[in-house]
Amino acid sequence: MKNLSLDIQLIIECSQHIPNKKKIKDLISNIEDWYAFIDLAYAHGVFPLVYKELKSYETEIPQDVLQTMKTDNMSIVKQNMLMSAELIKVMKILEENNIEALAFKGPTLAQMAYGDITLRQYMDLDILVNKKDIYTTYKLLLNNYTRDIERSESQEKLWFKYAHDLALTAKNNVHVEFHWQMLDSDHPINLENINFFQNTHQIKINNYPISVISNEEFLIYLCVHGSKHLYERLEWIVDIDRFINFQKIDWKKFDNLIKDKNYQKFVYLGLYMANFLFGTKIDISNYKNNNDIQKVTSHIFNLWQKNSDFTNKDSIRYMLKLFSSTLDKIYYIHKVYLKPTFTEYWYIDLPKPLYFLYYPLRQYLLVKKYFLKK
Repeated sequence: MKNLSLDIQLIIECSQHIPNKKKIKDLISNIEDWYAFIDLAYAHGVFPLVYKELKSYETEIPQDVLQTMKTDNMSIVKQNMLMSAELIKVMKILEENNIEALAFKGPTLAQMAYGDITLRQYMDLDILVNKKDIYTTYKLLLNNYTRDIERSESQEKLWFKYAHDLALTAKNNVHVEFHWQMLDSDHPINLENINFFQNTHQIKINNYPISVISNEEFLIYLCVHGSKHLYERLEWIVDIDRFINFQKIDWKKFDNLIKDKNYQKFVYLGLYMANFLFGTKIDISNYKNNNDIQKVTSHIFNLWQKNSDFTNKDSIRYMLKLFSSTLDKIYYIHKVYLKPTFTEYWYIDLPKPLYFLYYPLRQYLLVKKYFLKK
């Protein structure tokens, strides 16, 4: 923690379940650029928590800064309320048409982990449906939503083969992602042992019942998602901490779900960082001294401190430490450096007999991106 900037330290302290008032006051006195601090809090996805805590320090923080924060926070509140209403609208349409759907992240996570849909930043809605229902869902919403990207028939087939969601935008500009699985099918991490539709329950948002995945499965997803992105945003660690604090977790069931799975270390990293930064009450004795997890954590802190690119080559090297088997590591390297991505598929629409050309195109675009100067 001492190696992190004072700005990051203040953001972390404001995000604590029970903030330390004295520590916050000491940190406030050392902030040099308040507008850079605001941008950083927003970039880490915890601006509502930061504002909630700092708005009472009227004598320590300049009034123009507090007014800016108040205005920014009100924008988030309005957007979150709009998105929550849109979520209810979409879930009603799906329910009326007998399409099983589970909401996750967005206002659902805000309600479950924070107890308030306005205390978390989110830019879109995420809804899990069965893959067989994707086209039906799309047709149902066609009158009120538009596709973010228009694709050719061949590109569409590639999308459904390798991707995991379909993005639509409502007329009120709310972005909705319909997922048929949690990760891309070509990602080494495999969550297929979890049937997310098997142990569902309901929560209420604005007094409307919303179906969600089980707490244990939700927590696993939060850890895997954050670790997959090397916790570029502090928000993803706060989510884990708050979720554990607000929700009842069956730890025996949780442990059985991750036992001997190739995403186990991804889950452990999330739990370790939540405990390290926020004192989350969980037993981390099995992996507290794991060398790989400690190295990855230090790397993440270093990237926060330098405000560096989380997709750089060093990050890929540290990501490999989270994979348990050599085969998964090879698979990941293949995905990152060799296997064509949607960037190549969208760059040029090749007929199927010429798909092999996407491989050299991938290498060309990587060289162009990292080594050729404009």
